[in-house]
Amino acid sequence: MKLQENMMTFTVFAAVVYGLWFYLAPASYFSLMMMPADLVNAVAINQLQNTGIGLFVLAYLFNALRKGTSDSNRSEMMQHHAVGWGTWGVLMLAMMTASGQLNAGNLFMWQAIVFLIIAAAFYLVKGGNSVTSQA
Repeated sequence: MKLQENMMTFTVFAAVVYGLWFYLAPASYFSLMMMPADLVNAVAINQLQNTGIGLFVLAYLFNALRKGTSDSNRSEMMQHHAVGWGTWGVLMLAMMTASGQLNAGNLFMWQAIVFLIIAAAFYLVKGGNSVTSQA
């Protein structure tokens, strides 16, 4: 149960950290992800800042959900977190595939894979009738 609570807190923490980063220093994120400088323009920066704002909203919502989690709905809440991380990862991979950018040199691909691993971890410890719900 404590592991599940910590994992839900991780989602909130990650949303706040990435939200701040995307909003306050979007160019540094593009630089870290090795985006070609000619592709980083005002529109791309504004879109990433909008994503940062969206992450703040998600942090607020997931924090409210986390606070409203009880033993009776913990498994369902863990599943919501898994779906959130998984959706982000799958859609990132789909966008890269559609644009022909799905390759090992693309750091966005590795980020998407990490998101899918996080989603799997949430799903695996979601509980329900398993041992994790009895802890």
